[in-house]
Amino acid sequence: MITFWSWFLRGSGASPGICRFFDRWLIAHMVVGGALAIIVPLPLKEAATSLLLPVAGIFIGLSFAWGGNAQALLQSSEVEALSGFKAGGYEDYVYAFQAAILVILVTLGLWGLAGLGVFDFVWPADSGGWPYTVVASVLYFFVSLTLRECWHVVLGAQSLLLIRFRIRNKNNENG
Repeated sequence: MITFWSWFLRGSGASPGICRFFDRWLIAHMVVGGALAIIVPLPLKEAATSLLLPVAGIFIGLSFAWGGNAQALLQSSEVEALSGFKAGGYEDYVYAFQAAILVILVTLGLWGLAGLGVFDFVWPADSGGWPYTVVASVLYFFVSLTLRECWHVVLGAQSLLLIRFRIRNKNNENG
């Protein structure tokens, strides 16, 4: 059996799962992260406690709700049959949703540290140094990536729903 970490780092017949994050959007996330680090006037601790950690609850709820829907769809015979035509197999479908949850959890962990004041203690915001800006860029990068992954969980679940519907209708037509 292929584990999540094996799939994430080596793949299951297709490219490793981590490669899902290395696309043209990676640059967009970097730009968003850098821009927000420069223009947001709040220290990371304040940004974390006043806005980002409360909004994270929405990310979690949205992703877990749609992830549950996807899990039910993944158990359908239509999607199981479809996975035989994918280079990464069934694991690519299952673990893609888990990778999205991993991104959300990493983002929550990093912003949790920011909310505790860890980054502001090590690199005070008022010092104006580049290390603080780099850390802020990374944190905002993960916020951007998390928004995308939450959206992908919804899109993935809806795609599986539509695929199952079309396969089921095709099977009914063929008798």
